[in-house]
Amino acid sequence: MTPAFFHREREGFALRVLLSPLDLFALIYRFAVHLRAGLYRAGLLARTRVDAPVVSVGNLVVGGAGKTPVVLFLAERLLARGRRVAVLSRGYGRRDRAERRVERDSTAEQVGDEPLLIARRCPGAKVYVGPRRDRLARRAIAEGADVLLLDDGFQYLALERDLDVVVIDGASPLGNGRLLPRGPLREPPSALARADLGWISKVDEGEAERVERADRLVRAQTGHGPVRSRYRIVGVVRGDLATPVPPAVWERAPVYLFAGLARPDSFRRTVERLGMRVVGMATFADHAFFGRRDIEKLFAQAARAGAHHLVCTEKDAVRLPAEVAADSRFLAVRIEVEIVEGAERLEAALDDLLTRGRAA
Repeated sequence: MTPAFFHREREGFALRVLLSPLDLFALIYRFAVHLRAGLYRAGLLARTRVDAPVVSVGNLVVGGAGKTPVVLFLAERLLARGRRVAVLSRGYGRRDRAERRVERDSTAEQVGDEPLLIARRCPGAKVYVGPRRDRLARRAIAEGADVLLLDDGFQYLALERDLDVVVIDGASPLGNGRLLPRGPLREPPSALARADLGWISKVDEGEAERVERADRLVRAQTGHGPVRSRYRIVGVVRGDLATPVPPAVWERAPVYLFAGLARPDSFRRTVERLGMRVVGMATFADHAFFGRRDIEKLFAQAARAGAHHLVCTEKDAVRLPAEVAADSRFLAVRIEVEIVEGAERLEAALDDLLTRGRAA
């Protein structure tokens, strides 16, 4: 979870006073961001160009914008065009710092939850993790990739990209509008001018005024209208992510949610749309690993609440201990991106990207 004040647009006087020390750190952070960007623009920090088209998917805020479903969507679209796709990720939250190619039997501790989820959901794509994504890019090309997806890449300026996609959460586009650590912004909103395509996710979860505000921001900074998308629920599976669970098992059933996400409120709304009856919820830090004690505590909380099942996202499920993932009491909700506006714009951008790649 991110701090609640990150997404509070209106703050009372007492809260502003309490948080005022963070304003100084945000000012220092702003200076560091501008200095770093300036060094790259001046060529004092090197940028790598590789022999394959690079699509970056990133955001302006820390966590919760919905990048991973967008990466999955783009990987599937590129695979459908006959391309050999590689996803490059730093593997945020993993405990192993080695450079790795992600396999289906890798663990989240080794490679991170999001790369592991991508590898399992999209087996046609190769997924790599490591601190130097410019090095990962060269390795992926050497191993046969002809188009690269740079996961969480908007601030990773060391690798040149051919298409920069920035995902904005329609429910909370810029949070409180402040830079870290006073707010969730990694960069000022003006940084969107570097993007080629804005993508507003979860448009059905946000207030109409917030979504339109995000739309205006994208148009002002990029010169183009955004892609708009929402989540489509495609099913429920066991915690092993391999066994489908029919609706008769969970429809109208009392369930207990748990989530290690930046914005767990979005997940609760998704589950309620399915028709499950939520009787309680436990939240953890984003990307948190679940230990045996956590699992025991969750089972106890669910039993007290009268829940039949513990329900989480797929991203949470890949962080479950292997010995409990197949337990029939664990359910994971599977979602995918559904574009509601701007599909033609996205397809045109991909066509242009791949045409330029062939010409090069």
